[in-house]
Amino acid sequence: MNKLELVAIAKDYINNSPYGTMDFLNQPLIVLPTVFPPDLNTPLLAEVVETLVNKVLEKNEQCHVLEMGTGSGAAILKIAQIPGVIATASDIAPMAVLNAKANALWWGVECDIYQGNLFENVPLKKFDIIFWNVPFSSHDPGNIEDVKLRIAFDPDYGCLKQFLIDVNKRLAEGGQILLAVDYDMADFDTICNLVEQAGFHSTVFKESQIMWNGIKWNLAFLLVNH
Repeated sequence: MNKLELVAIAKDYINNSPYGTMDFLNQPLIVLPTVFPPDLNTPLLAEVVETLVNKVLEKNEQCHVLEMGTGSGAAILKIAQIPGVIATASDIAPMAVLNAKANALWWGVECDIYQGNLFENVPLKKFDIIFWNVPFSSHDPGNIEDVKLRIAFDPDYGCLKQFLIDVNKRLAEGGQILLAVDYDMADFDTICNLVEQAGFHSTVFKESQIMWNGIKWNLAFLLVNH
């Protein structure tokens, strides 16, 4: 299946994605209309971030963690349950921010959640770990001003480029970035080149393969640092 076919499938799924309550790593989760369900790589993302967080907590009493593009909040709220984690999240979509705040209340965990584009409204502080389930496709699906499409589409990786510029001011000393990408819909080499051009190094921290919607997806988690 080529990238354009995957783009069509992704756009259709986003426009008709299920909502209600679902299970996320053995906890019930609210998913509001127009918010992408965390049923693709999000469970794996949460597990990988947990591994990184535990390494930080072996040396420090606290670990400041930020999720970019939090959606329903599933991943960051799972991480927020770890003792010693100070959790923050941001999303461009107002409905996603509402969704994440509702789940934080339901789960009884503390997480500062902000609405805005990238770091726009996140208070100026530094984080030990910043993670992002990067929009896979650099294709413009049309109607990109509809924020619910931002979960999967970032035309010409414009948002990723801006993120890599802005993130420098937000990383603590020794801080790390984790980017969730894939090998099928994303332009993997382009993403790696953009990371390098921004002055970072990247390594594939973990790879995985899952079946989603009848399609085999090849996932990668890029660990990015100076």
